[in-house]
Amino acid sequence: MRYVTSDLESLSFQSTNHQLIIVDQHWMIRSCNRAWERGFHRPFSHTARCHRHYLHLMEAWAAQQKDILPATTFAQDLRHNVVPFKQTHTYDISVTTPYNEERWFRVELTPLYDGPAMDTALALVAHTDITEQKKTELQLRQALTEARTLFGLLPICAVCKHIKDESEEWSSVEHYLEKHTSAEFTHDICPECIRRLYPKYSNVLDQPH
Repeated sequence: MRYVTSDLESLSFQSTNHQLIIVDQHWMIRSCNRAWERGFHRPFSHTARCHRHYLHLMEAWAAQQKDILPATTFAQDLRHNVVPFKQTHTYDISVTTPYNEERWFRVELTPLYDGPAMDTALALVAHTDITEQKKTELQLRQALTEARTLFGLLPICAVCKHIKDESEEWSSVEHYLEKHTSAEFTHDICPECIRRLYPKYSNVLDQPH
């Protein structure tokens, strides 16, 4: 099977920021772009095996992850359920870099058809860095969780006004709100407390401003 690639297609393949490879039905990497060379595979490039065989690369990646089960399941799913290439597959995976930094990638595998056949011997695999998107999703999820904690009934002490939180621990109102919201506190004394605690100064409150 022969594929003819125009100069424009080749330039597009090499210039995109997405990390692209072309794999065959044996998961051998037949081609890759510059973004791939300087990106995803680098932590594993110490062995030629990992560099040229995509599934070996994925399994090496899985072995280095903290949450081993989902990572291993991803590699196994590619091995057993994807070949022959008949349809598009999409996965979100996390990678821990050599600098102990977690980065997220969206993996999209697209069959490369060269005619009317419903399956093909080649597929394009794109790794798109979605780390910032995942961070934003996490921040929104945390904000939603914090907002939800302020709804419903809160047990509050009838004497000292401390609040019992979800861990069954009692804390001051200030501590509870600082923990569950982005609010910060500064202290003042309200007029009623001034009159009750410092009556000799209360006449100041009655003077016109």
